[in-house]
Amino acid sequence: MKVSIGIVIAIVAQAFGVIWYIAQMDSTVKNLDTTVAAMQESQATVDVAVLQTDFLNLREKVDKLSYQEQVDLSPINIAITELETSLGLIADRLNEEREIRHTTLDEILDNLDELEKTQAVIDNEMRTIMADHGGFAEVLKQLELSGLLPSGEKRVYGNYGQ
Repeated sequence: MKVSIGIVIAIVAQAFGVIWYIAQMDSTVKNLDTTVAAMQESQATVDVAVLQTDFLNLREKVDKLSYQEQVDLSPINIAITELETSLGLIADRLNEEREIRHTTLDEILDNLDELEKTQAVIDNEMRTIMADHGGFAEVLKQLELSGLLPSGEKRVYGNYGQ
């Protein structure tokens, strides 16, 4: 098999190029890994420093509050008393409105009960009337069959639902 020396040189050159490219990528990854680790370490250090500063600031504020002189709170107490009075009045008004609504609701429920009772009586009376009409229908049929109805008289009772 004959292979030209130019092809062999081209293949060897490409192999060296691939090896060089992989080596460069490996080096870049190692550098980035080192940089990320350093950044994480410095960020942790900064976070600890910030927390320490916040803690010291809060401690100073607590110390100042604990040593602060007594302040006259009477204007604030008066305002709180006025607010409590206003809230009490509002609560009383709400309770009155709730009682009115409750009374109105009770009246509506009582009226509804009366309506239901009336409807039950109406239903009972309607059943009685319908039964009577059914009875009249039977009597009319018997009268018609016996020929006792005046001529041309046609009355029909019952069969309302049909």
